[in-house]
Amino acid sequence: MRKLLTFIALALIITNVTVAQSITEKLAKVSPDFKKYGLREGNIPEKWEDGIRTKGEKGTYEWWYFDSHLEDGSTIVIIFYTKPFVKVNSKLTPYITISINRPDGTAFKKAIFDKPENFTASTDSCNVQIGKNYFRGNLKNYEIHYQDQELNITATFERTTESWRSQTGHMVFGTDQHDYFAWVVPVPQGKTEINYTYKGDKVSLKGSCYHDHNWGNQSMTKLFNHWYWSRAEIGPYNVIASEMISETQFNKDNIVVFNVSKGGKTLADDGSAVTMYQTYGKIHPKLNKDVSDDIVFIYDSPNDEYRYEYYLYKKENIAEVDLLSSAIPSKFKLRLAKMLTSFDGAYFRMTGDAEIRVFKNNQLIETHRSHTAVWELMYFGKPNGQ
Repeated sequence: MRKLLTFIALALIITNVTVAQSITEKLAKVSPDFKKYGLREGNIPEKWEDGIRTKGEKGTYEWWYFDSHLEDGSTIVIIFYTKPFVKVNSKLTPYITISINRPDGTAFKKAIFDKPENFTASTDSCNVQIGKNYFRGNLKNYEIHYQDQELNITATFERTTESWRSQTGHMVFGTDQHDYFAWVVPVPQGKTEINYTYKGDKVSLKGSCYHDHNWGNQSMTKLFNHWYWSRAEIGPYNVIASEMISETQFNKDNIVVFNVSKGGKTLADDGSAVTMYQTYGKIHPKLNKDVSDDIVFIYDSPNDEYRYEYYLYKKENIAEVDLLSSAIPSKFKLRLAKMLTSFDGAYFRMTGDAEIRVFKNNQLIETHRSHTAVWELMYFGKPNGQ
């Protein structure tokens, strides 16, 4: 009964933020043109696709992302960048961010910039080096290492679910489709072991993890208004789900990326068959963005006898970031940037519960719930309704 009431209540207060398909061609979509990008057809990437796809030059950006849920309740996120993604026209400016949240509520974060000459990356596989720090792997096994005077951390991880991308992985914009944002998921789900020492305190933990890789040729602030992205391990299922709302010049067309896997294999990944709903957003008092507490993605394809309903219920925000401040370490340059630009992008990372309901021929056959979901809201444009 409680689940039924929750579903009814959610149905009454949610707003469907999915932009309706118009008769005309969408101006923001996932490209199906495998030949254009030199890709093997299908939804499973090759090893070279996790290698560097840009050169770090002006007009590009790229990053390699890793997050983990650990056995003690900690979460650790490590990202290697070619440059801050809000400074796409800058030269190569390699940096690393690390976020560690402990179950007792304590947390620490790092953002470390390095010189261009200390950056190298391979084109045939993931092999990114920034100074003494590295992010390496071959789609199956990976290792990340970072060290400074306070923190020394090494994460090793192994993929347990097949690598994946949504069609070509390239989201294209405009009638000429020149501008793009690309996304490949080498490790939708994996098992990890992380050892770190922070200010003399040694920690060794095991858990589950995720790794993806993104790059593009146009500032995301010009392409996207905002997006919700999530991943969760729920019983025997692993879910990746995102809805990305493009900017006004692209009719605010939405792009949905969705993957449900079980036993290491993809079961459903047709984003066009998914609708996302969210509760009415509450305006954040400092960052002035509307943030929803609960979200649901519903996959319902006429070509599939199975329907998947994926729910997210927020417990707390574990990151609330002003994007401009995080990208510009100099206080003087930050003040100057705020004077010269109206950009006020924000990033939120949330944790909470996730639930999946599996239907076969409209009959509920499975329900699973997890308490270790993580998702994010990335905001570049004005909040909804402004």
